[in-house]
Amino acid sequence: MAITTYAELQAAAANWLVRADLTARIPEFIALAEARLNRVLRSRLAETEAALTGVVGSRAIPLPAAFAEPLALWIVRTEGRETLRFVEPSLIGASSLRGEPGAWTVSGATIAFDRPCDQAYAFTLRMLAKYGLSDAAPVNGLLADSPDAYLFATLCEAAPFLRDNELSGAYEARLERALGEINAKDARSRAPRLLTPDVSPALVDGRASL
Repeated sequence: MAITTYAELQAAAANWLVRADLTARIPEFIALAEARLNRVLRSRLAETEAALTGVVGSRAIPLPAAFAEPLALWIVRTEGRETLRFVEPSLIGASSLRGEPGAWTVSGATIAFDRPCDQAYAFTLRMLAKYGLSDAAPVNGLLADSPDAYLFATLCEAAPFLRDNELSGAYEARLERALGEINAKDARSRAPRLLTPDVSPALVDGRASL
């Protein structure tokens, strides 16, 4: 069966488990699987952007609910957007002079700037979002691209209830293979591609005549 939605993932897990007494626990297994996937995967499939607005007189903006890791932050201007410098929390400084932020960091559940905003600046945060399927959010990029990773991560969380070490090991092996393939594919997509030099037929003919 196709596994493209949260409901279809639950149905597939139930088919693999063949344990009616575990069916009600499948949403719990999926949530635990996502907690693991959020820790071990850093895939472009989770990349997204969120629009944020600074608060006048404040050095902080709450992080989006789905935030997992930061990638970049831009201040948005009428002529375009400009990258803000990211620094470690210990280096952010704590100026009380209001102005345009020049640096930022992640501090607790907030984005913290090097100074309070003197106006309500517009920002765009590029981030990794957490995987979190639900009835209200039944699809995401990882499920669409790699349903096997979602399924076997779910089955791995159900494995302690099966009391079958051989089967548990098989699920873990399938999950690790899927994660390895996702990471390899992601690395290829981010690597610079080697370009083949454009050699015109005339140049080739000229060389042949030498």
